[in-house]
Amino acid sequence: MRKGETLTGSFVFLPSPSIIEILSEAGLDFFIVDQEHAPKSWETVENMVRAADIYGIPVVVRVHENTPQTILHALEVGATGIAVPFVETVDDVKAASQAARYAPAGLRGTCTQTRAARHGAFRKEYTAYAAAKNEDVVIIGLIENQVGVANIEQILAVPDGVDAVLLGRADIANDLGKPGMSGDPTVVAACDKILSAVRSETSRRAKDMGMACITAIYGPTDVAYWKERGSHIFVAPSESSMLLDAASTWRQDVKAAADKS
Repeated sequence: MRKGETLTGSFVFLPSPSIIEILSEAGLDFFIVDQEHAPKSWETVENMVRAADIYGIPVVVRVHENTPQTILHALEVGATGIAVPFVETVDDVKAASQAARYAPAGLRGTCTQTRAARHGAFRKEYTAYAAAKNEDVVIIGLIENQVGVANIEQILAVPDGVDAVLLGRADIANDLGKPGMSGDPTVVAACDKILSAVRSETSRRAKDMGMACITAIYGPTDVAYWKERGSHIFVAPSESSMLLDAASTWRQDVKAAADKS
């Protein structure tokens, strides 16, 4: 991500480790397990992370709120990072960063017995473990309204803040009074402002610490449009939408073949 490589992933809404296994076999690079619109028990989320671990694929959890306990739960089950909804201000970024990191960099609660700490296996090397987690944790900020767009330069400039932003086009459209119109010029202009800020922040940083922008796309025809604007990480809106599209296409193809025979 930091090196600007093209990555593909998916939001995962269904509460199923098997879905994670299937998507892993398909070769996706990462998953964002959703806890905002499709809440699941933390036991289920842990098993979904465990399924991804078998394939060596990172999981980010989209938490339902930017609070220390919610962020702690996501990380203690073994998630690589968090995606924080409706990031609007510098304070939002600082709150997420503090909750996601151990002292002295943050205020994350300490426990040596969690799955993330290998159930006590890292107890003797906990200082090194905590330092590594502080460095490796991924924080994604979802920019989903006009306030977040207006403050984007300051949001990106927070030290040890977000590693990437995700364009919340549908919510930006709603906030602009354009529900369901994510392709409206005013929505696109807001997204361009975010992408411009990402490019500017990336150029300011060291090459291996560049900022990233993640874009939800509805198919390969969207890729060129957003790549030209600077996005190199693409995520499916949900695995259920991919399943629906694939099943619909399969049914149409089979029916068309049957009608010709």
